[in-house]
Parts: sequence; C-alpha cells; structure tokens
Amino acid sequence: MYNISMSIVTYNNEKIIENTINSIVSNIKNGISYIIYVVDNASTDGTVEKIRCLEGNIRIIENKKNVGFGAGHNTVIDLLDSNYHIIINPDISVIDSAIEDMFKYCENNVDIGLLSPLIKYPDGEIQYLCKHNPTFIDLFIRLVLPGLFKKRQNYFTMRETGYNKIFEIEYATGCFMFFRTEVFKKIKGFDENIFLYLEDADITRRVNQVSKSIFYTNAAVIHEWQRGAHKSLKLMWINVKSAAYYFKKWGFRLY
Repeated sequence: MYNISMSIVTYNNEKIIENTINSIVSNIKNGISYIIYVVDNASTDGTVEKIRCLEGNIRIIENKKNVGFGAGHNTVIDLLDSNYHIIINPDISVIDSAIEDMFKYCENNVDIGLLSPLIKYPDGEIQYLCKHNPTFIDLFIRLVLPGLFKKRQNYFTMRETGYNKIFEIEYATGCFMFFRTEVFKKIKGFDENIFLYLEDADITRRVNQVSKSIFYTNAAVIHEWQRGAHKSLKLMWINVKSAAYYFKKWGFRLY
C-alpha cells in the first residue's frame, strides 16, 4: 500500500505537465511512498510523450476520447491502494513540504475526508477558492458579471475568514483535493454526469455527508489559473449545462 496516490487528468498539456510532475516528485520526501497516475484524455499534442521522459513512480493511462475531468479521475478508483489520494490539476506546482504537511495533518485528524490547501498565484497572491454552496445568483455573477457585486462575491468565496486559519468548507476547489482514499472510494469519486465545472462543488457536498472537508492554510500550492469559461463560448455552455444538472440534483437556490 502507498501512503499517497495521485491522479492528474491531462488534455493537450504538453507545455505545463513537466513542471507539475517534477514539482511533485522533487518535494515528496521523508520516506512517503507514492504513485502518480496520469490519465490522458486523448491529447493530440506531445503530452504523453513528454510524460514518458519524466522521472518518478508514474503510471500513464490513455483514454481513447476526452471523457471529462471527473470521469478521467474516476478511471483510477479501482486501482487505488493508498491511505490518501490527491486530485491534482496539470497547472499546479507543489512547493516545499505541502504534501507531507497535509499527510501528517490528516494522520492526526481521522475525522477529515477532504483537505484543501491554500492556493496561490505564481506571484504569491492568494486565490480565494473556498466557497459556500453555490446559488444561481453566485454562479451567474461569476460567469457573466465577474467585475460586479464584489460584496456578494466576497461572501461566496468566504473572504471574511481571512484565509489565515483552518475552517470547514462547503465547496472546495477541484484544482488540488487531498482525499482520504477510503472516503473517495466510499462516495464513488466524481459524478460523471458533470463533464467539467461544479464537479468539485458536488463532490465536496457528498464528502460532507460522510466526513468533513477542511481548508488547511498551513500548506500551499501554486496554481496557474486559466479562467477558460470566460474565454470560450463552448466552455461557457459546458458551465451552464453543469449548473443545470447540479441544481436539478441538489435543489435550486436563487440567492
């Protein structure tokens, strides 16, 4: 059994995947055993070839088509033999002892099913990604009017906490999710009806039905955040469909 397993879902990430994997491998120390599953969703660039040249305990799984974020990560569920499983975006850089610190914290707090670290921009600024469960108004503002209604956006992203203490969260960001593996398996991973967007809101709610989701400010990772839904009509439509499914599943809340 590994101490930690990880999965990274890739799709045409040739330019960034090397940095992500190297940052993980170089910062896992002190005898922590690990395996990295890279699930490639039918990339058409050199992503897979680049990964094959990297060092570390890496296993590549090649899907024949782009099955989406959640379904991609679910590919490895039956393979997992670990104490903890981490969901990692291909635009993440692990720094210092972040993984070791989260590992130790969860070892000492057995009631935690999901741990979310502090997420930072490359310049060190905080990304405010802890959220309350989304309402229609919250999603509409973030998708259509991101420059307005700052008071409401600050509430949604829990800015009042200061992000300088440990607290429970309703909605953890999917860019880096540190699961207790038994909890990840118990809830059967991500809801594959969601291709992209809000799969993290959904899975956090399901974790909170059986365990606890915690924001852990004492460990940080770097996230090269790409707000794709604001740049592409296709991604915006995917976002809208995900929201419709989410509200059908969990109940519609306007505000």
